[in-house]
Amino acid sequence: MFKTINFIACLSLMTFGLSACGNNSNEEVGLVTPPVAETSDCFWQGPYVIENPETNFAYPDTGSSYWSAKYTLPEGATLRIKGDFPYARYMSINSYKTDASPADAISDSSIIPNKNAVNPFVDGNIRNSPNRAYTLTIAAGDVPTIRTANTLYDAAKDGEAAVLAYRVYVPNKGKDLLGGVSLPKIELTTRQGQVLNGEAACMALNTENKILTIPLVPADTYAQARKNNPAKEIPIWRSSYNMAYTLQCDFYGICDTNPVRRVAFYANLNNQYIATFLDRSIKPIVVIRGKIPTVPKTLNGEERFDSKNTQLRYWSMCQNEFYSQKVTDCLYDENITINPDGKYTIVTGLERDRPSNATKACGVEFLKWPENGDGFSIAQGHTDHKNDARVIVRNMLPSSHFHNAVQNTQTPGDEQAIMGEYLPQAQYYTQAEFEALGCNPYQKLNF
Repeated sequence: MFKTINFIACLSLMTFGLSACGNNSNEEVGLVTPPVAETSDCFWQGPYVIENPETNFAYPDTGSSYWSAKYTLPEGATLRIKGDFPYARYMSINSYKTDASPADAISDSSIIPNKNAVNPFVDGNIRNSPNRAYTLTIAAGDVPTIRTANTLYDAAKDGEAAVLAYRVYVPNKGKDLLGGVSLPKIELTTRQGQVLNGEAACMALNTENKILTIPLVPADTYAQARKNNPAKEIPIWRSSYNMAYTLQCDFYGICDTNPVRRVAFYANLNNQYIATFLDRSIKPIVVIRGKIPTVPKTLNGEERFDSKNTQLRYWSMCQNEFYSQKVTDCLYDENITINPDGKYTIVTGLERDRPSNATKACGVEFLKWPENGDGFSIAQGHTDHKNDARVIVRNMLPSSHFHNAVQNTQTPGDEQAIMGEYLPQAQYYTQAEFEALGCNPYQKLNF
């Protein structure tokens, strides 16, 4: 599945990818039911989910499901995508350049619905109307200065293959991975005016019936960098710019540069990230505290979409294997207990090190540590650094009035000044030290 290529030049383009987060480790009833609808077809491949080892890469989020498509648009043809808005927090389609960095995105609230249909992602609109159809046009080439409504530009040039990714985040309780609707369908109109659907359209588009491949950091490059431990005794949260900068700053300590923020790994243009490296050899568990921006409430099937007073569309925290890009566990906004002081308390560690008071009843969430550490054994001839972990926090679609989002950071080191109380703080503990704090440990924590 993974394709390791020599791409030192491309390192400057890489950062976190298939991104957002859910809760699959705590005392919650499963919130995403097994899908009954068709979950892949000749156009859409997937779903990319943690349960499938073959699609757990590019730092995915367990609160989201992903589908990819790779095709070549015939000259003069028009590709349309017809679907229903999911019963969910968010949906989007991104297009990608050949280096796996996003080229364009069209997200839910910006889509004009079909006649007599309702867009459930527009503030104040009814969320559960059965009339929720939309139609998009996929246009070849780059995004123009003046874009056409309901159009996604695929960045493909002169017969190149184009790549799309379809995302659905946080389906309503009781809905499947697709948010209670079917996969969007394609319709291809040829230069001669012939309209093709389904398999006929896929054949004309020369679609690739396989999952995407992701470039890994060259094993020798990472092995050399990992001679230096990126984790600090006081964890440092850094905004994500690109993979070259991550290696340079976190592994070699050269951080006083002006990196370009350019995500890759099939990332979502609507997200930005902060992250930290952890090392359980310092102490076996890490306690993380901070404040979560307000988000629209959607999980319980709320009647209307209410975002007028919210700060983000979505917030999550995930534990990951840094090298293999696999996600281990995630927590997201609506599933996280907030303590009376307005902050969350999250403990992350191996299951065997979980403190007895790391429970919802005591106001604490638990985030599972990756058993394989950095997952370096995916590279032939190498072994995992099993104490390692990479924690990633995602901010999606900040409101114009919210100035403490990751998206507002501009230079390395400005995270605290920009994010303030929304920047997580983390400290190492032993199991005994944390259990000594008793139930509701936030009362005794000094951060």
